[in-house]
Formats: sequence, structure tokens, C-alpha cells
Amino acid sequence: MDINVSPIIKPQRNVAVPEQPAWDDPYAYITDQSKLPKQDFYYIDEKINKSWITDRDIDLVRFIFVHRWVVLKQIERLFFPDVDRDKSVRDRINRLIKYGLLRRTQWSSYSLPEKNRPSIYELGDSGADILKYKYGIMVGQRDPRTPKATTMIYRMRYVITNELYIQLRQSFDLVHFEFHPSIKRKEEHVVPTAQFVLRNPKGKEMPFYLLCHREDEKWVKTIRFQARFFKEYFSSSEEKDTTLVVLVSSDEKALLASKIAEQEGLKSRIWFVTDKDLLDDAVDLRKGFFVFNDGEKLYYDLR
Repeated sequence: MDINVSPIIKPQRNVAVPEQPAWDDPYAYITDQSKLPKQDFYYIDEKINKSWITDRDIDLVRFIFVHRWVVLKQIERLFFPDVDRDKSVRDRINRLIKYGLLRRTQWSSYSLPEKNRPSIYELGDSGADILKYKYGIMVGQRDPRTPKATTMIYRMRYVITNELYIQLRQSFDLVHFEFHPSIKRKEEHVVPTAQFVLRNPKGKEMPFYLLCHREDEKWVKTIRFQARFFKEYFSSSEEKDTTLVVLVSSDEKALLASKIAEQEGLKSRIWFVTDKDLLDDAVDLRKGFFVFNDGEKLYYDLR
């Protein structure tokens, strides 16, 4: 969706743009990005040898390379769970930005422009050098020095998928996770957002492909094609126990996607989860996946 709101009108006076979901906002735009320090690798390697850059810092870089875009709260939960003071974590992240291991993107939106938005963190140039020279990983189009043009909606898809990843990792034994596996059938192929394999407390493995959809003009058409594809794929493949999970921002979008799946004959193999459930601390994700039965949400208990 193109942003067609005039940027020279004071945003606090613009009440015509309705409030949008936190991570599904077509009116979002970047306001600032931290500068790349452009340091030679010998400088960073010296910091590593002196333990000024720690193993945990490097683990964070490797995680960011795969998971692309995250917010500070997600970093805290994964890499600083035992640190009580938010300021300590912020100071450490700011140091990693100074070294160039991470890069910070700040953003706003024509929807509620006065609202504070959580910064998004991605790989920095020195982080890319660490991956290259220490691990032999070529970052390609993910190199921040030669970045590929990326929309805010695309970044948001990763942020909310990573939220799902973190919560599933906390609630289950996460056996496998992979971004964008390529699935082929005859002359067609789709690339889901991710593939998960969970193991519940009873030892049962639950594989599923994730389709994360954000607000753009093509999402309804895309999910119809995906539903049609997976119906044929599941009927002809050995993945008899695999489920398709659709992550959207609201119940209204989930209901629309459910109706499309039913029209395409996929109703029995598709579940849903919403941003609302993910971001609600009161919702236990082990009971957060649902289907629709006569328009009513029916939650599964995966324990």
C-alpha cells in the first residue's frame, strides 16, 4: 500500500487516518537510522580478543542475521533474561550499535503520530564482518552497506513472527525453526514465512508452516493462492500431520482468511493466531491457536 498522506501537514492535526494495529500499519515510515561506523575488522577483532565484545554479543549478531528485525524487548527476553535493570541492557545495546554490530531503525506513523514506537534492530556493518571473517557467512543482500530496499510492513512481518518464535520457544520444545523454506509441487512453488516443529510436554511433535500476512493490497489474493496450493500439496505429500498456521493482526482478518480456506477446501488443515493474542500477556500461547466454527473462535489446547 502506498502512503498518500501529505507529509507537510502537521501530523498531530491529522485525525483522518484511523488507528492501525501495532505491527500491521501501512502508514508507518522510517524517521531515523543509526549511522554505520565503518570500522575495519581488525578493530572489532581486537575488541573480541579483549572480551569487550563477548560471546553473548556474537550470539546476538548470529541471531539477528537469521531473524532479521527485532525489538529491544525481544532481545532482552532472549539474551538478557537475568538482567533486572532495563538501563543496563539499553547501555549494552547502545555499545553494540557504536561498534557497528547492530543498527537501530526508529519509525513513526501517520496513524497516532504522537505515540512512541519501539525501535527496530537489525544487523550492523561490523556484525556482517564478524559473520564473514569468523564464520565464513556471506550476508549478501543483508549487508547494511549495500541494503536491499525494504518496506516497514516487510520489517513488521519479521518482528511479529519473531514474537511468535519467542513465545513458542518458551512454551514448547522447539525442535526446528526455519525462515522461508521453498515448497514445490509440479510447476508451482510457495515460500511460507517460516516452518516450525514443536514438541509438546507429552512428546508429540507438531509441525506447521506459518503464513504471516500484513496489511497490503495483495494479501487476500495471495492467501487464496496459498490455500489452493497447500490443499493440493498436503493431499499428495507425506506430511500428513503438518498444519498450516496463518498469523494476522485481527480476528476480522483471520475470519476472512478462514472463509477463503474453506472455499479452497483447506478448512481441516489450517489454524490461526493473531497479533492480539500474541501481545496479550494474559493469553497462554499453548491455548492461543484457533479455528472458526460457525463464525465463533474455537481455541486448541496444545498441552
